[in-house]
Amino acid sequence: MTPTAKVVSLLKQNCDKLPGLKPEHIHAFMIKPNDWSKTDCVVRVSELPAGSHEYGNLNPISVRRAVQVEFYYPTNYTKDMGLTEKAVKSFLFAHRIRCESDAGHVITPDNGNIENTLKFNFTEEEM
Repeated sequence: MTPTAKVVSLLKQNCDKLPGLKPEHIHAFMIKPNDWSKTDCVVRVSELPAGSHEYGNLNPISVRRAVQVEFYYPTNYTKDMGLTEKAVKSFLFAHRIRCESDAGHVITPDNGNIENTLKFNFTEEEM
């Protein structure tokens, strides 16, 4: 399973524990134009370069992976963005996926949504 698929699967299967998220609004790599919501948070997960391996007896035993989770909120969003993001950070941390960067909220110039990008790292067993 790719790093993106792993994180998307975890988030979709656990939306009941993650306030502000709906499984139909969690996407891997791209968001189709008709999938944007005017009231709900939309999430896109994609991969980042990472890939440093750890070796034992000349065999790879683990690899470092990285993903980014982008949150898009409509400008009239009424729920607590911080609560949603904190819940995702905490939930993924419980699955040994650690948040390493929180870019902060900005307004996107293309569609005027409020966006925040969180970057996560985790180690995956190779064997």
